Amino acid sequence: MAVGQQEFKKLISQNGWLDIPDKIATREGYSVNTSGDNWSIPYVVRDHSKINFGKIAQESLRWCTKRYVLEKLKVTSSHAGYSSFTHVWTEFLQHQKAHGLIGNITHNDLKSKLIGLVEASISKARSDHRLWALYRPIQWYLWCADNYPELGFCQAYALELDGMSIPGNPKGEAVKLEDPDRGPLHRSVELPLLVDAMRSDKSQKLEHLQQKAAVALSIALGRNPANLTYLRETDLVNVTPELDESCYIIKMPRIKKRQINPRDDLLEEHLDPEFAGYIKQLIKANRSISTTIKIDGGMVEIEKPLFINPRKNRAAMSAGMYQDCYNMTSEGISNLLRAFVKRHIIVSPLTDELLHISTRRLRYTLATGLAAEGISKRELARILDHTDTQHVQVYFELAGNIVEHLDKATAKGFAKYLNYFKGKVIDDDSEAVNGDRDDKHLAFIDETNPADQTEIGVCGENAVCHLDPPYSCYICPKFQPYRHADHEHVLERLLADRDTRMKKYENARLGIQLDQVIVAVAQVAEQCKLETAHA
Repeated sequence: MAVGQQEFKKLISQNGWLDIPDKIATREGYSVNTSGDNWSIPYVVRDHSKINFGKIAQESLRWCTKRYVLEKLKVTSSHAGYSSFTHVWTEFLQHQKAHGLIGNITHNDLKSKLIGLVEASISKARSDHRLWALYRPIQWYLWCADNYPELGFCQAYALELDGMSIPGNPKGEAVKLEDPDRGPLHRSVELPLLVDAMRSDKSQKLEHLQQKAAVALSIALGRNPANLTYLRETDLVNVTPELDESCYIIKMPRIKKRQINPRDDLLEEHLDPEFAGYIKQLIKANRSISTTIKIDGGMVEIEKPLFINPRKNRAAMSAGMYQDCYNMTSEGISNLLRAFVKRHIIVSPLTDELLHISTRRLRYTLATGLAAEGISKRELARILDHTDTQHVQVYFELAGNIVEHLDKATAKGFAKYLNYFKGKVIDDDSEAVNGDRDDKHLAFIDETNPADQTEIGVCGENAVCHLDPPYSCYICPKFQPYRHADHEHVLERLLADRDTRMKKYENARLGIQLDQVIVAVAQVAEQCKLETAHA
C-alpha cells in the first residue's frame, strides 16, 4: 500500500519514533529552526548555508534524511550536517526521478528502487574513478537502515555496503601529478610573480589590502580559507615591541580539530615582518569600518575580524552568531586571491595564461618547498596543522622532482614574464655609478675553470655590499651590466653549473637557488641583444 503523509505520521507514532522537532541546538550551541523543509545552518564560512529538504520528493526519504542531518548537527558539527546533506543529494537523491522515487510508493517499492539508485551511483563513481565521493552518502544509507529499516532501507544491502572498500579522498593527486593548474606553484618562476606584485602594489583601497593580506598569509602559512575567515585583528602580535627589529606571530584558528569553535584553540605561527606589514596595513584600513550590530534593541561593537565583510555574513546573522557576523566566507577569501591575480594580470610562464591560484595550491607550494629544503616530516606536519605525519608523505615523495629541466631557451622564455633584473644597462664606465672605482667592477669567474673570466659590469652600491657576487648581482637593482659583455656565456656556464649541482648533490634546493639568477642573466642577455640591434 502506498504511504501518504497522514499514514506516515501514524507510522511514526505506532513505532514510537521521535518526530522532527521545531527547533534544535547544534553541537556548537546555536539554535536552528527545523519546523519546515528549509533550514538555515550556522555555518559561517559559506555565504549560502541553507538546506532545502523540499527537493526530496518521497516522504520517507525526506523524513529519514532530516533525522540523519539532525544527528550530525547535534553530535558532530554544523559543517558535518551541511556537508552530509549536500553529498547525499549530489551523489544519490538528485537522481530520484530517474529511479521512480517520487510520489506515494510502498516501502517495498522504495526498497528496490533505492537499491537501484545506489547501485547506479556506485557504478558511475567507479567508472569516473571517484568512489571516494560516496563515503558520506553510504554512511547515510547505513544509518537509515540501522534505525529505520521499516521505511524501505534494506539491512542486508546495508551489510554489503558496509563491507565495501571506499578509498580516501585523493588529496595528494594534484601534488603527485605536478598539475600546472592545481599542483604546487613553480617556486622560481611563478611564486616570485606573486611576491613582486605585492611589493609593487601601493593601492590603499580596502579590497586591494584584503587581497594582499590573503595572498601573504596563504604563501606564508599554507592554511585553508576557513582558517582565515576566523582571524581577528588581535591575532597579529609583535612579541618584541621593545626592540628596533620586530618579531611577529599570528594566532591561527584551527579547523577540523573537533573543537566546538575554531577559535577555542589557536596555533601561534611566526610571520615574516614583510608579510606582517601587509596585515598591519589592512588593520589600519579596518579602522574606518564600523562593526556594530543591533542586539536586543541596543548597538553592540563586535570585535573586528581581520577580513571584514561590510555587508555582513548572512549565515551568522540568521543563526544569531553575532561574534562572527562580519566574518568573510571561505569563498570570499578565495575570490580575493583570484582578484589579485586578475588585477595585476599575472601570467604564468608555464601555461602562458593567468596564474591559477588558490589557498590549496599555495599550501602545496609551501609544503613541497619545505620538503625540498630538508624539513622533517614531524615539523612539516606541525606547520600544516596535521595531527600525524601520514598526510605529508606525498610532499617528500615529490621533493626531489620539483625542479624542472632548465636550458637557455627555457630561461629566455621565462625572462619574458619575469622581471628579476631591475638594474640599468650601460655602454661604458662613464655612464655608471662608481664607474671610476676599480673595486666596484665585477667579473664572472667560472667555478670549474677560474681562468675563464668575463667582465660583466659595475656595482652601483656605495655602502658595503652583503650579497654574493657575481651570482646575486643580476638580481640587484644597483647592478649596471655592460651592454657589450658576453652575458650569453655567463648564462651557459650557470646552466652547466646548475646541472652539475643537481647531479652531484641530488638536492632540489640547490637548483632552485640558481633559477632566479639564471633567468635574470637571460633577461639581461636578451635586453642587450635587443638594444644593440636597435642602436
